[in-house]
Amino acid sequence: MSSDAASPLLLSKPAIAELARVRRPVVTMWINRYRATAHPFPGPVATRNRVDHYAADEVVRWIRARGLGNSDTLVEDLALHAVLGHESALPAQVVLDGVTALLCVKVLLGDQLADLDAEDLLDEVDGLDPDDRFLFREVAALGAEVDLLARHVDTMSDAAYTPAAAFETLMRQRFRIGPRELGETALRPAALTLAARIALALSDGERAVFVDPSTDGSDLLVTLRSLLPEYTDAVAVTGPADTAATRLARRRLVVHQWRLRPGGGDDGVPGPATFLTQFPGPGAPHLSDTQILSAIDDVALQMWDGQSAVIVGPASALVDPLADRDAEAIRSALLRSDRVRAVVRLPEGLRVSRPGLSTALWVLGSADASVKPADRWTVLADLGGVDLDDLAAEAVLADVLAAMGSRDTVRAHAFRVGRRYRTATLLASGSLAPPRPHRLPRPRRPGAEAAAQVVQLVGEYRDGTTRIDPQLTVPVEYRPATAPTESAGRLAASRELAVVPGNRIDAADLLESGAEDAAGVVRVIGTDEVLGRRIVGERGIDRLRFTTRHPSGRYTEPGDIVYCTSPEFGAFVDAEGSSVVLAPARIMRVTDPLASGLVPELIAGHLRAAGVGDRVTGAVRRGKPWRAWEIPRIDPSRVPAVTAALADLRRRRRAAAELVATIDRLTDTLVDGVGRGALVIAEDTVLEPEKG
Repeated sequence: MSSDAASPLLLSKPAIAELARVRRPVVTMWINRYRATAHPFPGPVATRNRVDHYAADEVVRWIRARGLGNSDTLVEDLALHAVLGHESALPAQVVLDGVTALLCVKVLLGDQLADLDAEDLLDEVDGLDPDDRFLFREVAALGAEVDLLARHVDTMSDAAYTPAAAFETLMRQRFRIGPRELGETALRPAALTLAARIALALSDGERAVFVDPSTDGSDLLVTLRSLLPEYTDAVAVTGPADTAATRLARRRLVVHQWRLRPGGGDDGVPGPATFLTQFPGPGAPHLSDTQILSAIDDVALQMWDGQSAVIVGPASALVDPLADRDAEAIRSALLRSDRVRAVVRLPEGLRVSRPGLSTALWVLGSADASVKPADRWTVLADLGGVDLDDLAAEAVLADVLAAMGSRDTVRAHAFRVGRRYRTATLLASGSLAPPRPHRLPRPRRPGAEAAAQVVQLVGEYRDGTTRIDPQLTVPVEYRPATAPTESAGRLAASRELAVVPGNRIDAADLLESGAEDAAGVVRVIGTDEVLGRRIVGERGIDRLRFTTRHPSGRYTEPGDIVYCTSPEFGAFVDAEGSSVVLAPARIMRVTDPLASGLVPELIAGHLRAAGVGDRVTGAVRRGKPWRAWEIPRIDPSRVPAVTAALADLRRRRRAAAELVATIDRLTDTLVDGVGRGALVIAEDTVLEPEKG
């Protein structure tokens, strides 16, 4: 093992804060607060460019022993940081490819990689991949760093419990660190799961073979593998391409226990097989509708009798009217072939990088020669306004399985989201969208379920009351009101305060209705949120879209003051950070509260109370310019106590809000159940307050 492999991983204070998911000043507070205790914060072990660095292992052990921080995956995150954040002479992409290759090697060998020296490891890789289809060149490219990265891969696998879980940890970083094309075509889990469930239902059980003709996609097959029994000998057929995306896909499939088999070329794959693919794929993310339909036509030509295919693609190619004559001709030919058995428009928001893009799903089967061309049909469904939850997925699955049957099966099936349409009618209309979108009926909750829901909510209410500690104490002392103030302009000149402009974002890129709960979406704070006209979190923007369109875009940091002066003055403290501020709102940022005595909550409250946004009679502009605002400053030694008290009150307020939400859900359940006659409230449970 090289000396580099034995060197400890070092972290700066910002890196420690990022791993622990706390504000950067919190790390300084830990160092100062616990300095005189029996177990102080670990001291710095190196100084680089006048910045202290700390041993990562010691810091992680100290944070976990103290129960501090906001991360439940601290060790796993540290391992990922070690892999991607270590000082390296190699390009970042070479490191990423090499790490995924080493994870694959670890799965195939079943041993600790650190037990092998570089020469033995390369010999093992050569034996595992003699034709260099997915491993050898990536490991060889690591050169002298292979020992260090092998040790980090062992640590990362142990922290994530399995190499497969560690591999997926890396894949989740594709939008930040990976090649752009890896995230550009990614679908959300709901779409992946639906397509995988349909493919599994159409497959031939334990003898199933699955084909992905895109050659470089892996999300669908990885999702499908999680649905297959663990003991299944899962066989995946992939193409012969040798691109970086194709090799990464092969490594990922091997890590998830797929047995890879070379593709059958233009003649297809004989025997039972199910095609499962997505267009466009990572290797060609910008295919036109004509190119996508041509690729689907190639899939149909490769299919043997008895085989089926599940294809996910843009609705512009699969459903909507086509303006291009070549595309229209290809789609019409596919419909006439009697292979397109079901067409489903999926909800918007399923494409991670382009949430506004509509997605659709095609299911292909064998042509039925017994059906006359005039009698051919296709099942259409439109889920454009439906949440793709378990209920909707079950309905789609049932309708698709019926559509794959005979004409009698289709006629006998009670479709829930789809309808059967004559192919001739669809060819004449030029669209594969149903005349009216079908709304999935939501079943009413039975009385027993409603009663159980009431019991559950009552339990949540009681648990919520325990989280609101009634023993609130705020120790304060009376002092003369002599807190000093300084102008914001002077503080900005001394770099104790900074003002950062908001981001100018196209309104069409904003997402509504609880967007912060969606994966890959960050919340947006604009003047409406600052002034209380909107709840913070109602609006968001896709992170990848924001990064792509605004490469110099700015995020808030925990404790930033978001303020606006028009149409009126408002100030809001973003305690969590990582938000996108929408202009004309701005950010006022305190550089170091512990050193300067500037507390964001005190500044925001003082500015609101001081009326800095009031318009003087006869003045054209509203209020004073921000550089003239008076900013309160307190004794820096008092900052930890003040911030702790404010954080405690913020936590109590959040717990109270959750309790109110539980009461609202309980009220809604009772109103619905009693109103339908499914519930009756016993008279002896209603207590009347005593009078007098």
